[in-house]
Amino acid sequence: MRKTLMICVGAAVLVLAGCSNQTPTCADAQTVSLVKQIYQQQFDKQHKDVGEERQKRVQFTVNDSTVTLENITTDAINTDTGKAMCSAQLTTVFPEDAVNVGAQLEQYMRAIYEPQGAVLDGTKLQGQVTYTVQRTEDTGALQVALSGFMPFMNYFHDIAMSRYARMLSAQEAAKKDKEAQMAAAPFTIQAEMGAETQDAPSEPSPVAALATPTAQQPQLATAEQASASSLAPSQSAAVAHLCSSEETVVFACSTGKKRASLCMAGGNELTYRLAPLDGAPEMVYPVKAAAASTAFKQGTHTSTSGQPLPFVSFDKGSYRYAAYGSTTTEQGILVEQNGKRIADLRCQVDRLSELGTSKLQSLELAQDLRPLMLP
Repeated sequence: MRKTLMICVGAAVLVLAGCSNQTPTCADAQTVSLVKQIYQQQFDKQHKDVGEERQKRVQFTVNDSTVTLENITTDAINTDTGKAMCSAQLTTVFPEDAVNVGAQLEQYMRAIYEPQGAVLDGTKLQGQVTYTVQRTEDTGALQVALSGFMPFMNYFHDIAMSRYARMLSAQEAAKKDKEAQMAAAPFTIQAEMGAETQDAPSEPSPVAALATPTAQQPQLATAEQASASSLAPSQSAAVAHLCSSEETVVFACSTGKKRASLCMAGGNELTYRLAPLDGAPEMVYPVKAAAASTAFKQGTHTSTSGQPLPFVSFDKGSYRYAAYGSTTTEQGILVEQNGKRIADLRCQVDRLSELGTSKLQSLELAQDLRPLMLP
């Protein structure tokens, strides 16, 4: 059998050559097989365009799951052409560790994909799709056109990426724990030996030699102290934010009622999110992934006290949003409409900003020379 794949507007079409006069149905084995092949070919096509590292991370979960077609229904049949209009659900079951993404990220993904028809129930992901099936008039070849699969595909992608990122984080944490244990081992052994020989001072003890200062011991202690200090939690780990595990936090704060974050991903993407303190994001910009240099600008504003306030801004219609300030200065979210300030949300104690550091240089943002309309 010869198969031909064609991409149409809003749908992918697969033709299976072969001569037959039998009217196809939505649940025919060949029909179902073609639907699954279309999805797989589109999945491979979409992920061929991303970097090799991301392909590897997604493939890690692809290897542990299988996509099937369930709940097949026939919506209509055109008796003149023999075309059947069908509905079904693409379904996959994830390993348990893949869906433990955390309450905040789970709410975020549900808010995006459930309105589009892709639903995660426990470890099962289902996405509503539609397809048509008919035979060509000249050769009787079976033709299937599938649409609506992108929300399911994107949901799968996000869960797979989050799973791999958590695995890397766990491996890194285990490595640091092991290094910390190894670094602390000489001091632990010395303390234990000292306790055992504390009551027997009649003869020189090896512990006494270890405890005697030498030219080398201060260097060892310094090295161990440096190793221990490198294990201290980063500032971003202590500040609640709206970034996923594979994103880098460059700005985060609580305004008392809201939480705002700027998250960097992939080396050239930046996303702004705003959410209630205990809720899913109510604003995400940009809605779809885009290069930060096309969506954001950066600048520096001099406050009334003379302090320079770095900021990152974006325009949305007649509105301008700016995350401004550093952790050591005033910090907040400014909203302007047609050049007039309509909101200035000041950050509370729970805040982080790296807007004035070198972290944003790789994004190559254009300069925003407009001043901030701060009080």
